[in-house]
Amino acid sequence: MIFAKNRMLGLLTGGLFLFVSCQSGTKQEEAKSNLSDSNQIGNQMAQADAGLLGSDSGIVVMETQRNTTHLLGFWQQMPLSGIKEAIRINAQLIVNRIVEDKYKMEGGLTVLYKEIPDVGSLDVFIGIPVKPRSPKQVAKLSDGFVLEVLDSGTYVKATVNAEPGSTLLSWKAFQSWMKKRGFTNQDVKNTDNYPYFEYFQDSRNAEMTTTVSQAVLIMKKPR
Repeated sequence: MIFAKNRMLGLLTGGLFLFVSCQSGTKQEEAKSNLSDSNQIGNQMAQADAGLLGSDSGIVVMETQRNTTHLLGFWQQMPLSGIKEAIRINAQLIVNRIVEDKYKMEGGLTVLYKEIPDVGSLDVFIGIPVKPRSPKQVAKLSDGFVLEVLDSGTYVKATVNAEPGSTLLSWKAFQSWMKKRGFTNQDVKNTDNYPYFEYFQDSRNAEMTTTVSQAVLIMKKPR
C-alpha cells in the first residue's frame, strides 16, 4: 500500500476522487480538509527511490524505501475483475469512517493482496492510508473495518498502464521480471513475500492531450 513525487500527488488527487463522490454537510468539509492535508504531506509517503532497477515489456521497475503505513479498510474475496466495482462501493464508506473516527488521511486509495494476483477468487483489502490522532487515541474498529499495517523496509515497485481490476497481466509480467533477474526463487510461495499492493494514478501522454490510467504495483524486495 507500496513511490516519484508527482505520481504520488496524482495518487492523492486522482486515485481517490476517481471513486469517491462528494460528501454533504460537515462530513464533506472535513473530508476535503483531510484530503488537502494529505496533498501537503504527499512527499512523506513517497520515500526516496533507491534507483531504477530496469524496464521491460511496458513496465518500469524501481527500488524504494518505505516507512510503516497503516491502512483503514475492508478485506473481501473477489476476482481481480471485481475490484473496480468494489472500490466504487467501499471508497465513500472508508472516507466516512476516517472522518467519523478523526483519522488523518495519509494518501490515496490502496488495494492490498495476500499473494500476487492470479485468476480466480482473491483475498483483497481495499483501504486508505491513515494516521491516528495519537497512538493512545486509536478508534475502536467495527462494522468490518480493519487497520492493516505495512511494515517499513525495502520494496520494489513497477509502474504500468492499467486500470483497477485490469492489472493481472501486469502482475505476471512484474513477477516474471523479478524471477528472470534473480530477485525471487522459483520455489518461494507467493504468501512468503507479503504484502503485495497497488495504487492508481493518471498521467498525460507526451503530447499532453490524453489521460493515461496507471497502476503502481508494489512488493517487498525479496531477501
